[in-house]
Amino acid sequence: MALTKHKSASVSDNRENDRENRANLKQDRRAVQTRRQLDAAFVDLLHRRAYGNIRVSDITRKAGVGRATFYAHYSSKDDLLRSQFNRTVAPMLALKPQDPCPLDASALLAHVQAMPRIYKALMGPAAGGAPRILLERFEQRIEESLALRAKLFRDIPAGLNLYQVVTTRFVASSLFTVMECFVETSAPESPQALQAIFSGLVGGGLVAFGKIASVQRN
Repeated sequence: MALTKHKSASVSDNRENDRENRANLKQDRRAVQTRRQLDAAFVDLLHRRAYGNIRVSDITRKAGVGRATFYAHYSSKDDLLRSQFNRTVAPMLALKPQDPCPLDASALLAHVQAMPRIYKALMGPAAGGAPRILLERFEQRIEESLALRAKLFRDIPAGLNLYQVVTTRFVASSLFTVMECFVETSAPESPQALQAIFSGLVGGGLVAFGKIASVQRN
């Protein structure tokens, strides 16, 4: 009798676990679908207007969801942009810790060339806080490359020191400038040519700066 009760209890527990797992899976799928709707609405709006002129209500209306649903996934419009960057743009910035220029941005520059309206919306005069967020995300990616370089060559001191801060901001602002000028002028250069400009500007600057920093440390 005790064995029968134990088996019944186990079967009941398993069924409850199965129901819970199915419910969680359904909820996860719904969350993924909602994020896709919000992402698609956000990108569509960027094709039409500057980032600074887009409101959360515009995104929710376009996505067909409520404001409460939006805030269940993102804390703000800026949070949505950061999420988009981390998933879409960051992988386009290949880390090159062994090269004078710590990033290969060719894939990103090709994306800019293919979708200039989006980047005009993010970098133009009505872009609001978008340029600051782009620079912030560029810096994070650059810091990852510099951290790898420090491990490989031990030529960059660890930690947030002046050398690392200046290097990070210099590379990030240089990349932003190349992108901004390309978007403003609709230049005919290929992504590879733009990467060469970026790499030449940054690589030479970092080599010279590294020599100065080395002398100061010694």
